[in-house]
Amino acid sequence: YSSPTAEAEHIALLLREARLHDGVPWRDMAVLVRSGQHLGRLQRTLAASGVPVQVAGDELPLAVEPAVRTLLGALHAADALSRSESLAPDVAHALLTGPLGHLDAAGLRRLGRVLRKDDAADGGQPKASRLLIAESLGDPVFLSTLKVPGPPGWAVEAAAKLATLLRKAADQISAGESAEQVLWTVWDGTGWPRRLRAEAEGDGEGAPQANHDLDAVCALFAEAARAEERDARRSVAEVARALEDQQIPADTIAQSGDSGDAVQLMTAHRSKGMEWPLVVVAAVQDGEWPDVRARGSLLQGDRLSSHGVLPPPSQWAAVAEERRLFYVACSRAKSRLVVTAVASGSDEGDQPSRFVGELHTYLAGGAGHRTRTLPEPRARPTRTLSLRGAVAELRRIGEGTDDPAVRERVAIQLAQLAARPSTRAAHPDRWWGLAARTSNETPVRDPDQPLQLSGSQMDKLTKCALQWFVSHEAKGERGTSAAQGFGSIVHALAAEVVKSGVDPDVQVLASHLDAVWSSLGYGPWVSVRERREAIAALERFALWHKTNKRTAVAAEHPFTVDVEVDGRDVTLSGSIDRVDVDDAGVHVVDYKTSKNAIKLDEAKVHPQLGLYQLAVSAGATEEVAPGIGPAGAELVYLRLGRQGPTIRSQDVDGASVSMEQISLAVRLIGDETF
Repeated sequence: YSSPTAEAEHIALLLREARLHDGVPWRDMAVLVRSGQHLGRLQRTLAASGVPVQVAGDELPLAVEPAVRTLLGALHAADALSRSESLAPDVAHALLTGPLGHLDAAGLRRLGRVLRKDDAADGGQPKASRLLIAESLGDPVFLSTLKVPGPPGWAVEAAAKLATLLRKAADQISAGESAEQVLWTVWDGTGWPRRLRAEAEGDGEGAPQANHDLDAVCALFAEAARAEERDARRSVAEVARALEDQQIPADTIAQSGDSGDAVQLMTAHRSKGMEWPLVVVAAVQDGEWPDVRARGSLLQGDRLSSHGVLPPPSQWAAVAEERRLFYVACSRAKSRLVVTAVASGSDEGDQPSRFVGELHTYLAGGAGHRTRTLPEPRARPTRTLSLRGAVAELRRIGEGTDDPAVRERVAIQLAQLAARPSTRAAHPDRWWGLAARTSNETPVRDPDQPLQLSGSQMDKLTKCALQWFVSHEAKGERGTSAAQGFGSIVHALAAEVVKSGVDPDVQVLASHLDAVWSSLGYGPWVSVRERREAIAALERFALWHKTNKRTAVAAEHPFTVDVEVDGRDVTLSGSIDRVDVDDAGVHVVDYKTSKNAIKLDEAKVHPQLGLYQLAVSAGATEEVAPGIGPAGAELVYLRLGRQGPTIRSQDVDGASVSMEQISLAVRLIGDETF
C-alpha cells in the first residue's frame, strides 16, 4: 500500500467484506503485527470504519486509551489549579473540545470572542483568545458573571460548568482526597458517562468504541484503587504520572470472560497457540520484521547455559528467529491469510520486509522462482464498505443519473436505510443544500438607510457575494489567527514610524516587536521562523520608506464619506494604512503581509484600492491633504521582494472602476442574491 493510512483502511475494508459478503463472524478474524507500536493506529482506523475490534488488555498501556487520557488530563489540570498555577492554553483547548467540555471549534471561537470583548472593555488591548480561555478555566466565578445570549452564551455556560468541575476537583486534591475519589468527581460531573452509555447500548457504528471506552474507564478506576491500597500517601499527581509512565500494561481491560464478537488485534508473540479462519499479518516492514537489533536483559540471562555463557547470537541466527516468528504469525490462519506492508514511492520511505518478497515469490512461482517484483502499491480505497459509505454511494448514483428507474431504486434503498436509527442520515431532510429556500421579510440592509461599505467588504463582495454574507452579515468569520496578529504588529510599527516622523531604525523596531511577540502564541520553532520573517519585513519597509520621494501625511487614517450610487446613499468607511502626497496628488498605500502578491493586471481593478481612491475624491483625506485629489494607490507587500518590498500599483482611474464595482454591490445587496 502507498501509506500506513491506505494499509489500515484496506484492512478494514477487507474485514468488512469478509463479514458482509462471506458471512465470517468478527470473532473468526484477527490482525497480527510484529510490535505493539502499530496497535493504536490500527485500532483507531478499524473502529472508525465500523469494525468491532478487541485489543488484548495487556498489549497496550492503560494511559494510551483516549478515554483514560482525557481523565488523566483533567487530573493534571485540577492538580495545577490546586497549586494556584494557570493552565497551559493547549491543555485548556483539549479539555474544552474533549468529551468533558464537549465544545466544537465554533463554540470555542465564540467563547474566545466573548472573553476578548470583556477583556477590552476597559479600553486596553485584549489578550489572545487562547490565553484568556486558559485563564478563565481557573476562574468559574468570573465565567458565571458573563451573561451572553444565544450560542455564545451556551459556549460560556459549557466553559463555566467545566471550570466549576475542575475547581471542585482541585479543592478535593487540596483536602487530601484520594486519586480514585477525584477521578470519580471528574467522571461523574459531566454528561459524558450518559452519552457513552447511550452510544454503547445503541446499534450504531460507534457502539464498539463506546463499550471499549467504558471498559478502559473501569480499568482506570481499578488501577487508582490499587494505587491507594499500595501507598495511601501518594498524591493525585504522582498516581497520574505513574500511570502515564507505564510502558508495560499493569491492568487488563475487559479480558475476564468472552471478548465478544470482535476482531482480535494483537502482536505475533501473543498469538502463539491461537487460530482463526481469517488472519491479516499487517505492517510487515523492512527494519521492523526482521528486527535484528541486539536484545537481552541487563544481566543477559538468556545467554546462560549448562556450559557457561554462550556467545551473542549472530545476525543470521537473529534473522532465522524472526523468520520463525513470521511463520508463527502466518500459520495462525486456518483458511485465509493476508499479508500487508507499505511501499512508499521514496527510497527513504517505508519499504516491505524481505519476508513479503520471499512469500510472494513462493506463491507466484515456487521455490525456484527468482523474481520478487511485488504488486503496485494501492492507494486509499474510494469508499468504505459501511452503512455510511452505502448512503454516500447511493446518493452519488442517484444524483448522477437521469434514468427514472435507477433513481426510483435508489430512493427505495435510501428509504430503507433511513428507517434505521444508525443511518438516519440517509433521509433527504438531513442532507446539506436541499432545504427549501428561505426568505426574510426584513431586508438584510434597511433600504431607507445609507448602505455601509468598507474596503475589505468590497474585496469580498467582488470575489464571492456569498462569502461576504456569511462572514460579514452572518458573523461567520474565523477567529483571529497568529498570521493576522503578525500583520497587525507590522502595520502598527509602520504606522508609528510615520506618526513619529523619525527615520526608521530596524533595531529599535525589532525591540518593539519583541515586546509583544510572545502574545501571538506561535510554537517554538515556528516563532523563530516567523520572527525572522517579521524582521525582514521591517527591513523592507525601512528601505522603502527612506527611498520613497513622496511625503507621508497620515498613517492609519480613518475616514467616513458619503457618495450616491444609482440613486442610493452609500457610506464608505475604513482606515487607510498610509496617505502620501506629491505634486500629482494623494497616493493611498495599503500594507500587505501575505505571502503571495496579486498579478499586475489585478491591481488595476483591485476593489479595496479603488474604494480608497473614490473615498479620497469624496473628501476622505481633506483633513490631512486639503484640496488635493487622488493620484493613485498601491499595495506594498512587506513579506515579498529582495531589494525592498514588492509593489502593485493602481492608477487614478481606479476610482471610476470602483464606482462600477460599488454599483454592482448595491444591486447584489438590494436583491439579496448571494
